[in-house]
Amino acid sequence: MTEKLTLVVIFAHPDDEAFGTGGTLAKYASEGVEVHLITATLGEAGQVAEATMTLQQPLNILREQELRCACQNYGVTAVHLLGYIDGQTAIVPPSGPVYRIVQLLRQLKPQVVMSFGPDGVYGHFDHLAIHRWASAAVELAAENKWLTAGPPHEVAKFYHTALRQSQVDTMKEIFQRGAVLMDGVPFPFVGYPDEQITTIIEVKDVANIKLNGIRCHASQLEPTMPYLSADFDPATVPWFQQETYILAKGTLGILDSNGKENDFFAGLR
Repeated sequence: MTEKLTLVVIFAHPDDEAFGTGGTLAKYASEGVEVHLITATLGEAGQVAEATMTLQQPLNILREQELRCACQNYGVTAVHLLGYIDGQTAIVPPSGPVYRIVQLLRQLKPQVVMSFGPDGVYGHFDHLAIHRWASAAVELAAENKWLTAGPPHEVAKFYHTALRQSQVDTMKEIFQRGAVLMDGVPFPFVGYPDEQITTIIEVKDVANIKLNGIRCHASQLEPTMPYLSADFDPATVPWFQQETYILAKGTLGILDSNGKENDFFAGLR
């Protein structure tokens, strides 16, 4: 078994890492795993959620600061910015970004990579593009292709983010949030039945770190979001204490009594 463990996470925008995976990043960083975040854009095409917030700088600069704030909370080893334009990843010729991700994978040599699944959580076009980029890069990193990007590296396990259907139902019922509005059009969250979820990461011990990471993204938090309330207690919200995934490549490690894996690095430590 290897001594150095590395996790690479690939997302589209600042805050993509916060809500559904921030606890996972914090958990592994606290265990001494090298955690690297690759972010494709700086979310400059987004909107400021708080109408009373007055920007003192361009939104892309603010969102990068928010991203770095969150990652400092989690203990992320390094943030790697690809520099693509928010909202335009779907029209970027894919060989360029895939090459750059391959180069990073060969340099960092992660055992585990995690990114969006084919649903993009709620079908955001950038999320869908990054899913394709990440999937292609994981495959090509192991092949004798683009050797100028470094010697081939085989990623042992590749995970997709995946919301439980029960969590989606809870968000609709309690928070009246079953979709994300983009240009006034609702893009519904995609949920999966429990039997399709392969891996559940318990993040109870780092739930407050996760919460602080979410709060770093102040420009993206609507005033009504529960995370902003002073009395929001992660210990009272079961789904806040677990983060769920589907293994897309590799072999599951030891399963618990519910038939779920509970460690990305199971079988690799």
